[in-house]
Amino acid sequence: MAPVKRNYKKDFPRLLAKLENMIVIGKLQPRERLVESDLATLFNVSRAWIRDALKILETKGLVKMIPFRGATVAQLSEQEIEEIFQIRVVLERLCNRLALQNFRPEHAEDLRQLANRIKHAYEQDRFDEMLEANAEFHNFIAEIAGNHMLIGMLHQLRSRFYLFNTFAWSSPELVRQIIREHEQYIEALEKGEFQTLSLLAERHVSYSKDLYLKRLKGQMT
Repeated sequence: MAPVKRNYKKDFPRLLAKLENMIVIGKLQPRERLVESDLATLFNVSRAWIRDALKILETKGLVKMIPFRGATVAQLSEQEIEEIFQIRVVLERLCNRLALQNFRPEHAEDLRQLANRIKHAYEQDRFDEMLEANAEFHNFIAEIAGNHMLIGMLHQLRSRFYLFNTFAWSSPELVRQIIREHEQYIEALEKGEFQTLSLLAERHVSYSKDLYLKRLKGQMT
């Protein structure tokens, strides 16, 4: 089927967002080949559009372009994972500190609605929806913090973290723990308990990191 006529300025950002989302929610796994012709058929666009999208995703660290072999979903090294983790924990703590300063009672209700969406999606076995609601939960806290430069930096780091985030969310035991911690997040914000938020931030992020590192080491043995 030939690609339908599209408006690049209007439609390309949508294509880019869809392709990025497929990576960050785990539909496209680390080291998986990204064949331009297959993706062009999937999205019913030209290969040139796919090529442009892959180049942009490479700058975000989500795609790796290999000369004469094409593109694959990026797989982070152990060192890269540890470095991203260290930076992200610091930024998440700063985000929580700023959110505490701006927190209002009505924010708790909004966060609880998002937390309930995550729980409901888990109970209904809707993996994609669960990941999306979790992202909205933490993005909402970042919005409360109100520092737009910080939000941009966190978005970039969280996108790279999603490359291995699915490993934690594929464990029912860990998902239940994360769901419990979301309520703890809200209570700590309501009570102004920064130390609790700091511990939750590190613990929350470490689940995905630890499971992915275990998988990565298993591939190397």
